Amino acid sequence: MLSSYLFFSIAVISVIIKYLFIASHYLKYILMIEIMCPILSITLVALGKSGTLKVIAIILNSLYFILFSSLALLNLWIITFGK
Repeated sequence: MLSSYLFFSIAVISVIIKYLFIASHYLKYILMIEIMCPILSITLVALGKSGTLKVIAIILNSLYFILFSSLALLNLWIITFGK
């Protein structure tokens, strides 16, 4: 369960870094981290013990994935195939 929160915090930190250094040449890698961390977190939580922490972790990671990762995926698509 702890590793799920670790991946969630890595994803949140990557969003903060993205908005601080938006013109960085590492933007593609930051977007990949932003997309992959919630997926890994949800997978790890699904394999963990049941309880209220599991429900909270699934809700947090799902909301993060819906709100931020969808935009990151669209941004990555535009960067990759938009040229």
